[in-house]
Amino acid sequence: MSTISTLLDEFERLCESEENKRRLSLWDTSECGIRGETQWHSVPGYSVRENPVMPVTAECLEKIWQDILGLDLAKYHTDPEYFLEYHLKIRLKKFKEFPDDTPLTRDIPVCFGVTHEAGMLGQKVYLDTGEEPSFAKEAVVDENTDFSRKIDFNNNEYLAMVLPFYNKVKQLSGKDYNVIFPAWYRGPQGTALYIRGFQNLSMDLYLNPKFVHRLLRYVTDTQKEYEQWKAEYTGVPIAKADLFNDDIPIMSPEAYKEFFFPYEQELSDFYGGVYYWHSCGDVTKHVPEIEKLSSIDIFDFGVTMENKLAGIENLTDPNKAVLELRVFAKPHVQECTEEESKEYVRQILQNCREKGIRKYVIRSSGMSIVLGAENDVKKLGRWVELVREVQEEA
Repeated sequence: MSTISTLLDEFERLCESEENKRRLSLWDTSECGIRGETQWHSVPGYSVRENPVMPVTAECLEKIWQDILGLDLAKYHTDPEYFLEYHLKIRLKKFKEFPDDTPLTRDIPVCFGVTHEAGMLGQKVYLDTGEEPSFAKEAVVDENTDFSRKIDFNNNEYLAMVLPFYNKVKQLSGKDYNVIFPAWYRGPQGTALYIRGFQNLSMDLYLNPKFVHRLLRYVTDTQKEYEQWKAEYTGVPIAKADLFNDDIPIMSPEAYKEFFFPYEQELSDFYGGVYYWHSCGDVTKHVPEIEKLSSIDIFDFGVTMENKLAGIENLTDPNKAVLELRVFAKPHVQECTEEESKEYVRQILQNCREKGIRKYVIRSSGMSIVLGAENDVKKLGRWVELVREVQEEA
């Protein structure tokens, strides 16, 4: 506990630092910037008309911290005291190493990654493998599953692990910290894929579309029931959702429109809007349909959307969009020259100016170990400086 106390003291000091105040001043903080996962995503508090230098943020995968901080991922996801210690260490290290615009806040999200939703729905979850949490590949639902049976969240085997973990983190961090209960942030398609299986659901779309709708009805209703239960358990009102949709690109835009969009819109209505719509996949062709959701605060143009211009050109009204323009670290930070790195960012910024995007965030994402963890972190810090140089050119 003395280690955690020392880290919390340093965290408090840096939260009140002039540098953190500078970073916080760049964002609209009316909504929490850390939500369903452990990374910061937020809306800039100003537009390019007011200041052409928009925020830049940098992130790397947790594998990086295994080498630099000695992080044990098995303990990180199973031992709440160890989790809090290393969560604080990671955020402090990033704040000091990356000269970006990611602020420190007193929000501590308890997050078990992509496994959370499927775990509650009966999928076997593996937390202690020394890697990111993962789940079994076997389907746990089929055409004969009784979807009328509601989940008893108070007596759920998976949540029986989550609840004491969350409560211990709350106890250790103290009353001044907002410990965020694990959010249901996976979209209906992702949740359905993880409990039905990728191949099965892909075939169902063609061979048994009625079953697909029954499955999506089930996961959507269960998500809303979970949020109502969570609000009662934590005393925290239901707020805008994050929707993570990494696997949307494996389905056609037509399939997204027919099968998945209606349930995302229903969830948007339920939550009062979507705060962060995310996909690591290339959703260029899906942009026109996604944009029809009645409320998206931040639209993620993910790492595999190499050509951001094509995505921007598919927006109906670029002037209304707030984009998180994510740059894939491996080709554009780690395995390229500084000039190549700058040219890629330069092109993105030019596209935004020419198409009238008024608010956006440039973000490096997906960095794993390529050059050696220490060198990779140095590269990422330098990348932030390069982005600022390009912005100053404009």
